[in-house]
Amino acid sequence: MYGAKGSSLLNTVARQSGLSKQLAAAHSTPKSTAFLTNLQSRNVNFAYTTSRASAHLNKQSSTEDDQQHRSVKLHRTTTANWQQLAKISKVPAARFNHTLAAQKQQVPAENDEGINNRILSAAKAQDPEAVVTEFLAGRTAGAAMSTQTYNAVLDAYGSLRKHNHPLTAMLTVYDDMVASGVNPTSHTYATLIKFLCTRDDEVHKTVNMLRRRVARFGVEVSNLSELESENNLDRAMALFERAVSEQRTEDFDVELYNRMLSMLSYKGQTKDALYIYEQLEMSKTVNPNGHTFAMLMTMFGYAGDLSAVRECFKEYKAVCSHLPKHDPSYVYKAFVYAHVDAGDLKGALEILEGQMVKDHVRVTIGAYNRILSGATSRNDVAMIDTLMQRLETNPSIKPDGNTYGILLSMYCRTKETDKATDMYNKMIECDISKQYGRLADYVCLLRAERMPDKSMEVIKHMHSKGFEVDVSIAREVVMGYLDMNEVTKGVAALKEVSNLYATSSYISERSPLLDVVREFTVKCNDLDSSIAVMRFMNKFGVKLDSRVAQSILTQYDAAKQDTKAWEAFSKDADVRDFTTLYEAVFKSDIPASVFRERVFELLNTMQAMEIEPTLNLYVRVSTRLKKYKDAEADARWQKVFEPHLAQLEQKQQSNKKQQAEVEGWTIESDLQSGAALDLAIQGNFKGAVETLDKHIIQLGQIPTPDAVRDIIQQATRQKSLSSAVQVYNVVIDSLMKLPKNLQHRALQHVYNSMLVAYARVDDLPHAREFYDKMRQRGMIPDGDAYGSLLTCTANSTADESMDALEIYEEAMKNKVRPTVYFYNVVMSKLAKCRKIDHVLRLFDEMKKFGVQPNSITYAALISACIRCSSEARAERFFHEMLRSPKYYPRIGVFNSMIQFYTQQRPNRDKALEYYHLLLQYNLKPSGHTYKLLMEVYANIPPYDMLAAHKLLTDMTKRHGLKPGPSHFATLIRSYGCLHRDVGSAVAVYNEMKKAKVKPDETVYQAMLNTYIDNNDMQAAENLYKEMLNSGAQSSPYIENLFIAGYGSRGDMEHAEKVWQRMVDVKDKNGALVREPSTYEAMVKAYLANGQPDKAADVVEQMHNGRNFPIKVIEGVRTLLNKQ
Repeated sequence: MYGAKGSSLLNTVARQSGLSKQLAAAHSTPKSTAFLTNLQSRNVNFAYTTSRASAHLNKQSSTEDDQQHRSVKLHRTTTANWQQLAKISKVPAARFNHTLAAQKQQVPAENDEGINNRILSAAKAQDPEAVVTEFLAGRTAGAAMSTQTYNAVLDAYGSLRKHNHPLTAMLTVYDDMVASGVNPTSHTYATLIKFLCTRDDEVHKTVNMLRRRVARFGVEVSNLSELESENNLDRAMALFERAVSEQRTEDFDVELYNRMLSMLSYKGQTKDALYIYEQLEMSKTVNPNGHTFAMLMTMFGYAGDLSAVRECFKEYKAVCSHLPKHDPSYVYKAFVYAHVDAGDLKGALEILEGQMVKDHVRVTIGAYNRILSGATSRNDVAMIDTLMQRLETNPSIKPDGNTYGILLSMYCRTKETDKATDMYNKMIECDISKQYGRLADYVCLLRAERMPDKSMEVIKHMHSKGFEVDVSIAREVVMGYLDMNEVTKGVAALKEVSNLYATSSYISERSPLLDVVREFTVKCNDLDSSIAVMRFMNKFGVKLDSRVAQSILTQYDAAKQDTKAWEAFSKDADVRDFTTLYEAVFKSDIPASVFRERVFELLNTMQAMEIEPTLNLYVRVSTRLKKYKDAEADARWQKVFEPHLAQLEQKQQSNKKQQAEVEGWTIESDLQSGAALDLAIQGNFKGAVETLDKHIIQLGQIPTPDAVRDIIQQATRQKSLSSAVQVYNVVIDSLMKLPKNLQHRALQHVYNSMLVAYARVDDLPHAREFYDKMRQRGMIPDGDAYGSLLTCTANSTADESMDALEIYEEAMKNKVRPTVYFYNVVMSKLAKCRKIDHVLRLFDEMKKFGVQPNSITYAALISACIRCSSEARAERFFHEMLRSPKYYPRIGVFNSMIQFYTQQRPNRDKALEYYHLLLQYNLKPSGHTYKLLMEVYANIPPYDMLAAHKLLTDMTKRHGLKPGPSHFATLIRSYGCLHRDVGSAVAVYNEMKKAKVKPDETVYQAMLNTYIDNNDMQAAENLYKEMLNSGAQSSPYIENLFIAGYGSRGDMEHAEKVWQRMVDVKDKNGALVREPSTYEAMVKAYLANGQPDKAADVVEQMHNGRNFPIKVIEGVRTLLNKQ
């Protein structure tokens, strides 16, 4: 073999197997060169990527969205945004300041060598985190990296990578390397290919596990398609081919070739695998080893080509003595497994018991198990009996846990319970550490056979053997009792599995175990059991959600009508049970009138059962009734509660210890707190503050924290920040007197409310102040607070999606329960930045967590689709929104669809379809709607300027809307810029002045654009002076027009004057600040006039002057490359 490097193997395999005659001819050529030139299935025109793999990586997508992907690289996200890569890399960043912490020490671009040296020094010191940090800082600063540096960074990312994590960061670095014109080396390709092989193996195992889970439990797996779409094999093949084409394979060791073969083997891709083997043969530095032959046999076996398998083994036998030292049993077992995969079980057994024994190769139970597995998958009972008889009588090889597990799964599949139980009993006498799947199959069988007690026994045994309690198995056990209507046993089982689960996993409101709890509570239809479950879960800090709450109230109503059910509940009911019932009332989505009826009914029931209510209950209900502005019900509640208040006062007075611990927090202070809240609800914040101050604080008492929170929230809703601040200043010192445990909760509420109050008025410094107060005390803002904070952190020069993702990730990390407002804000920010994948994932997550989307949610979702030109998705979600039971029509989303079909996908019929649809929903068109309708007629062929112009009067006649500057600007722009009709544009401008509509920036910009586009700079300059004399302000976009106009005429002196009266960063003089489009206009002007050096200076000024996203700067920089 080392003479011809295996060509005889390929000759014989191709000749005697099912491969084509052409393949045989290809392989018969010396050094197999014909293999590369004649094989039809492969493309030998090696370029960046080739053949099937390159076609996959560079294809033009034709998805439902008809999106044309301009350039699809190995990693499919943009590589310019190094700050985003920093998030992937977990590089520390200042909170809410999305310039990398590493960027604070930016090095000038001319010191590229110093940056590269620091990275290489960190690599030499084996500090991968430092390598990544320095690299990200350098690339953010625009430094050029060397080949050696890129390789060091790839190695660093490889060492930092965690098991089962995608290779996003590594592939991003590679893409940047290629885009920067740095040639990858053999080491680059070897590193990436090995990690892609590793990742492909991880994905393969995970996908198989998830598919078995789907088949076993019938559950949905959200990330299955995402894993399958990683296409690591195709990426590895593309890199391998490029390395071959560039003759950069000297770092490819035999392990790399074998891993590539392994990756291809379980897919049965023989031609690709033979190509890999061909390159191994041609290598001057490495030779095949025993593992290579094992992979080839596995591949042919999976493909069902036993002739090729036997020829491979024959070749191995001929050269095995010349191969590097290895374990022959590994190759022989591959020979056995290949026969099993090809369906020849008898042949596999003959090899195992014949040739392996004859050649003195060690035989293990693993090979027998593989044959047994093949027999069970084919229901070959005769082979199964033969194997088990031999194993049970063989003194040297005995069945193990896997042997019995294979049979257990088969009997579970065929629903032979007795035989399955027999196998289970034998299996648990062995090592079962790798038998989770088989045990799960058995639990599912037991549920189907209505044997929940036995399934509970199995799960306890699994736990005793070190298995963590899996939620899916727990569900099978618990729901098995409900299947048999054994609700009491089901409650006991749920408690037991919860306790087992808690030994290894933290139970919170986001725990997947809660899905089982909720499902049981909803389906059990038994009030006593539901209350018992929720009381038990309360010890883990788990509260009711709306679905469970509504179910409990339904069960309560049913129990009142069922004597037996009511007796079961009432015989041991206490105040904690009624606390749960009241919690259900608070959490249910019910009208105010129903809430009122419920709270009085429950109180009457408590009185009838002689159960004393709590002070907290009094305050909570009273507060809610005040929120509903139901004064009559509140007065009635106070009157009904009066006798209890007296008793509670006596208890409080008698409890000296408690009184000493919470001095100043009295029933009187609670009542006065409620009175203050009542005033706040009425809008009398001055009275609320006076009540808190005079009747509570000045008397040395402490207000109720919940009431303080609600007063601040009322002030926030009514946009009275000053009132919120007054309330906070009055009460904060008194709250500090509370005991530590109560103080923590009180400050949590108040700080959170103040954070929201400041954030809602875009006062970021004060909002961050309260955020910092909370974090310093170990507190976590709630979902609404995080959402509010995000609304005021937008930076017009940066990628807002980074703010959104950082805040979202922090909230999720802290297990904050997301609200619909939180999701809406995050999704809106991501939609604005065209992060459609993130938006869709969050939308799915909302539904998973039971957060009901509203109109604003759908607006953000549709906005993301529109911004990404995803027409099909936008329409689908729009109609899903209309079908939503809680949909409340809003004009904004209709305008978005009209705008999409006006500006992005011009289609007059579709735009008018959505206009008529909004009329069907009794929505009044807005001024923006009419502006869009003008564009529909004026800007989409066949043009109808009469219809567009007529809308100026129609909007007043039909809907009482007066035309504004934006409407006249739309007509001016259409006449002057699109239709080149300057006279009509001027006429519209004069018509606007006659209608006494004051022109704004958009009107002036449209008129100036008209003059400049039509080469009348003198008229443009005159209008510009008129604009300034009228008191109107210019804008960067108006200045851009003059730069472009002067540039097109070759008048760079005037263009530079316009440029110089603007600044990069806002200053005290109030000069206009340049936008990215300003830099772009100036670069184009210089290039058009043959001044590339000055154009390059503008790009450099853009890079150094502002914190623009890298991708924005690179977009302008590409203009230089087009020269």
